Amino acid sequence: MNSSAARVHSESAWAARIPKAVLWVVISLTAILFAVRGPVRYFRIPGDWNDFSQNYTASKLWLNGESPADPKNFVALWKQQSHSRLDLTDIRTHLAPPLGGLVTMAPVAALPWNIAKPLWLSLLLLSFGATVWSLARLVGRQWNDSVTMIFVAACLGFAPFHTGVANGNTTVLVIGLCALALRWASNENDLAAGIAFGFACSLKPQIGAFLVLYYLLGRRWRLCTIAVGWTVALNLIATLYLRLRGVSWFHDYVNNARGFVTNNNIDSFTSENPGRFSLINLQVPFFSITGRSGSANLLAFAITAILVCAWAFWILRKSRIPELLSLGTVSAITLLPVYHRFYDAGLLAIPLLWCIEHVTDESKGIARWGLLLIVPFFFPGSAVLERISSSGRLPDFIANSPLWTTVILPHENWSILLLCLVLLFGMRNYAVPPNDSPATSNVH
Repeated sequence: MNSSAARVHSESAWAARIPKAVLWVVISLTAILFAVRGPVRYFRIPGDWNDFSQNYTASKLWLNGESPADPKNFVALWKQQSHSRLDLTDIRTHLAPPLGGLVTMAPVAALPWNIAKPLWLSLLLLSFGATVWSLARLVGRQWNDSVTMIFVAACLGFAPFHTGVANGNTTVLVIGLCALALRWASNENDLAAGIAFGFACSLKPQIGAFLVLYYLLGRRWRLCTIAVGWTVALNLIATLYLRLRGVSWFHDYVNNARGFVTNNNIDSFTSENPGRFSLINLQVPFFSITGRSGSANLLAFAITAILVCAWAFWILRKSRIPELLSLGTVSAITLLPVYHRFYDAGLLAIPLLWCIEHVTDESKGIARWGLLLIVPFFFPGSAVLERISSSGRLPDFIANSPLWTTVILPHENWSILLLCLVLLFGMRNYAVPPNDSPATSNVH
């Protein structure tokens, strides 16, 4: 047995001591929790509106040869499909979605709403399963492995997945595509990995792009070329189709994109948005500290740039850094610089698996600290605290205190930042001098 295999065996011994019957009970309980907080809520949300509604309507407008950025088109089609009305002034009707995403969503959008809605839930559940399966196989785990069973239970209990499924958000699909891409990339299947990354980036480039950067630094040119090429191709298909149909859309699209930044209280990280603490990017706590959106953006971008440079430095250096640790680190960094809601934290499933595998590693307790910082995401903590704060049940001296608004309410944002630092420190521990004989990198 080589040293790598011996280390993995040692790190898995703690899990093997847990009776399988106990693990099956835990999986069953977390599966019930997942079902209640995910699929059940998906159908019980009042009315037909959810996050899927926007993508569905915009893509259907595109299919119909209409401008997906025209609020009048949006309101008319949504009323036709769901028999419910939205006001033209509603910011949700002023869309500027990634154009490639309209093509990606087209197979579902081609169906009537009453069929597309349950079908979309099925796709999200398949994507969740693909995430768990792909990551477990990425590190060579079998389904009857104790570590795999613990990871399955952890993912079933992970609150961002609950919220993503309940809201019908595309993030669950995007994370599933990225996980599949990671698995295919580990098998040297650059074509499949690149196409999966391309679909993911067409829907949410702020999630997929950072993972593609890892392979760019690893000089996986073919994979990266396919990922970028497929993303560009999807956007070109969307643009050319609108042009062939003679649709005027660009002016509305630009206006909507500008309005998303300057006149969007729903997604703003400033005090204009009463629900801003459901966002997990760094601008939220920094705005609480500085009171200025410009300063908050500058600090968030600067800190993220420093973290990315440190991560890239350790990647480019000759080292024995496990691939899963490198991918988990950049997954956490991804959540910091731009708009991300709680469900995007499903990306933390990647570092979560590495931490579970290495929880008994005595090297400075990196995995244990990592798990501790991921624990807050097993609860919708900020949403609950925000609801308590807005209900008026808190005394004013607490609700208006700097501690409450800069530390307690945005505790998830701080947890991600600290997790990035811990994982980067873990990467540093694996680094070896450039003149040492490099060991073959492994995903464990």
